[in-house]
Amino acid sequence: MDIIEKENVNISKAVIVGGMTLTEADSDLESWLLRYGSINRHLLIDDPDCEFHRHAIIEFTHNSAMKTLMPLLPLTVVSMSNPSTTFMVRALSCVYPHIASDSATIGYLEELQNIASFSGKSIEEVLQTELLKIKFGPSHAESLPVLDKKLEFPNAARSQILDRSTVSSPNRLLSPVISQSMIAEQTAFPTSRISPFHEVESTNSKNLSKESLNHRSTKPTVTVSSHPALTMDIIDPPSVQKVVVEHIVRTNETAPMHHTSFRLRSFSGKIPRPVNEPDFDTWRASVDLLLTDPSISDLNRARRIIDSLLPPAADIVKHVSPNSLPAVYLELLESVYGSVEDGDELLARFMNSFQNNGEKPSTYLHRLQVLLSTAIRRGGIFEEERNRYLLKQFCRGCWDSSLIANLQLERRKATPPSFAELVVLIRTEEDKNASKEERMRKHLGLNKHYSAPSKFRLSAHQISAHQCETQDDQTDTSLAKQVCELQTQVVALQNHSSQKEKKKNAKPDEVSELRNVVTELQAQITAMQTTATPKIKSDVEATEIADLKRQIADLKVQLTAPDMYRNRTRNLLPEPRATDCYRASKLPESRPRPGYCFRCAEDGHLASSCSNAPDPTKVAEKKRKLRERQAQWDTQQVAIMNPLN
Repeated sequence: MDIIEKENVNISKAVIVGGMTLTEADSDLESWLLRYGSINRHLLIDDPDCEFHRHAIIEFTHNSAMKTLMPLLPLTVVSMSNPSTTFMVRALSCVYPHIASDSATIGYLEELQNIASFSGKSIEEVLQTELLKIKFGPSHAESLPVLDKKLEFPNAARSQILDRSTVSSPNRLLSPVISQSMIAEQTAFPTSRISPFHEVESTNSKNLSKESLNHRSTKPTVTVSSHPALTMDIIDPPSVQKVVVEHIVRTNETAPMHHTSFRLRSFSGKIPRPVNEPDFDTWRASVDLLLTDPSISDLNRARRIIDSLLPPAADIVKHVSPNSLPAVYLELLESVYGSVEDGDELLARFMNSFQNNGEKPSTYLHRLQVLLSTAIRRGGIFEEERNRYLLKQFCRGCWDSSLIANLQLERRKATPPSFAELVVLIRTEEDKNASKEERMRKHLGLNKHYSAPSKFRLSAHQISAHQCETQDDQTDTSLAKQVCELQTQVVALQNHSSQKEKKKNAKPDEVSELRNVVTELQAQITAMQTTATPKIKSDVEATEIADLKRQIADLKVQLTAPDMYRNRTRNLLPEPRATDCYRASKLPESRPRPGYCFRCAEDGHLASSCSNAPDPTKVAEKKRKLRERQAQWDTQQVAIMNPLN
């Protein structure tokens, strides 16, 4: 494992993986680890003498990745492309300290054994010397007496230990408090951590201290110990204690910190459902995810389910015991808010679901997935048959045959893809078709046709006008001029008729002149229609002619108005005649008006909102019939106003 020191690997952010094949199957492991965070680098251990030969060290970029992944380790990852290939993932911080400590301990003991053999000392003496160096430093350890003197003069060693822990007072009396405390310190070590030599030494020191207390020596003595006592800090250094404690805390950790923030969304079961609240199926799916988490206890699961419920759903589970399992709560909620349809009925609904008008194939597939999941949950279909039923019904209910043929979905029924794979294929094909259609619109200049139908109709009229010959253009110009002249004459007639209404005595000659003018206008319009070629009969000309005819009809009504006023003022009949009332009841209340589209001749809509194809022949026929009905109405109206004597 020298590669860790050479490459300066951050152990806290790395994992070690076993089972590497050095093939494409290793990419599945990398894609799986990328779900937890970005990867900084990969290191392959190529050491045949090492037990981790052909293992890989994968170091993450951030510590958050290891915090999320640590509760799951160690674990086994199965390759998606090759199920027979498995990877063993472990945290490097849990593997490397043991190896490093074991190798260091073995090497250190071997060196101490060599030193003991060369110096002629026992390994215990050499080890104690090294521990003194660790405790007091090399300079102070060299000035201390060697342990063999201590072995030769055990009584002197005992007295030195006693003298180290006791100091005579000025009145030649030994302080019993200090003596007793230091003796207790010497006897406080566990027997498992102190050698028999130290046990004898501590016992002798106790006896010597008792003798000194009894005899109360009169000679003032101030002595310093030539050898310090072996303490816990020397036997068990703080660094080793820290590693042991961290390992125990990490292995005994049962509730990871990242699970504490997980919380279910609120569900109340109100009808209508609130905007920010999920339906029961969505909430149930999140609960299923909670139930599959092995790091959460049943009591904690039940508590989170209860915390996510709001009235009236919370009132249903109030009587349940707090110690009940989560399945008890879910059973009650499922009986109230779950689907009560049988699995066979849900399967029948799934088989009778087809693509709607204007619905995308991907949207239709998503709708099928929801229905299929409900049918599986109710027992209508086995989970193993999910992909086969989904692909079969999509090919059966989708009306886009070209998409099914391009993706060759009919041939994939033997090995149907999953929902995720199928929806990606369909969305990709939809995007290709949309891009191709957009390129076609830009190339052919058909953008206006799809965005604004009314604008497209105007552009279509312009195209048809440009396609006419030069002679047709000249004829259109002359017709436009004649139409302007006719409009000017109509305005003049309207002004003239309004002036006539102000006069009390209107002359019959003016009425006859107006009628003559109207007759001339009708003759001009008829001549224009006969001289115009069939190519000029476009929608624009038909609209202008219809406007002219409408204006002429209005003129006729205005011409009849003076006659009606004159007849009423001339006769001044107090009561209407019976014949007049009878005739008036037979006539319609108002003059007939066009109730059809000037573009397609259909009833019920206007030309501005029409999306049908133009039909000039049918429009002309309806206009002719309307003129006949209007002329008949005008004749009957004049006959009513001018009855025979």
